[in-house]
Amino acid sequence: MTIILTLIALYYLLARIIISPFDRLKILFFGYGGTNIASSFSLINLLRILRNIFLIIVNGYSFFMPLIILIALIILLRKKSWKILFLIFSFLFPFFLTARFWYGGLYGRYSAFIAYGLPLIIALLPKKIYWLAVISVMITFIPTFSSYQLIKPIPLLEKQLIEKVKISNQDLLILSDYQRPQLTYSNDLYINSNGEDYKKIVQKIDQVLMKNRRVFISQQAITFPYLQYDGQMIHIISQGDKNKALLRNFLTNKQLVKIAEEQRFPLLTIYQIK
Repeated sequence: MTIILTLIALYYLLARIIISPFDRLKILFFGYGGTNIASSFSLINLLRILRNIFLIIVNGYSFFMPLIILIALIILLRKKSWKILFLIFSFLFPFFLTARFWYGGLYGRYSAFIAYGLPLIIALLPKKIYWLAVISVMITFIPTFSSYQLIKPIPLLEKQLIEKVKISNQDLLILSDYQRPQLTYSNDLYINSNGEDYKKIVQKIDQVLMKNRRVFISQQAITFPYLQYDGQMIHIISQGDKNKALLRNFLTNKQLVKIAEEQRFPLLTIYQIK
């Protein structure tokens, strides 16, 4: 009953301060990223979902977590705890559904969907398995704690490198879509997976170069959609083959001159395109 009342209150709150929650659901299911989530499912999409779910759970919680979840589900099935299974599934379903996509912060924001169902699963485990789950999560959290507490924020480091370049209003700066939330300038463009945006960006680069103006580009824009920082750490699912980067073919005939770099973080390097 508490959950139902909370959902009702949340619905009316969202309806008053933003837009209709049903409109948001419509965008999520039928227009997210210009792609229809509820259609075009194929074997490759299913495999992608399973891969993303595994990587997010392992990287965000612990290597043992998939096994622990499997054990918990088997226990609940044997006990025929259908109500609890339904409740858990209702929390996890959005996570499974949106795991079709690997971009847009799925490692962070979408993984929050599992934050409700997962503790419920762990709480229902036998004590020995329960403590194994808790300890494994704590150990997995150590590298994250170190990255966020002992290292200067990655966006701030990138901003300092950009400031060293002393970009004028006549210059053009190309950044990765992952850098958009923290780094915004009046003369920048963000490379993303949208085909139309890609065409506009490469045309703009050529136009600016023809006018003998400077064009700068970040390393993450060069390797996009691979090797992208999500907060202080590399987005787990972006750790792919940088040779398949979106701008690779376009930059083949261009000269990249290193302008500013942070030796500890080569992915923050700024280049000038010539």
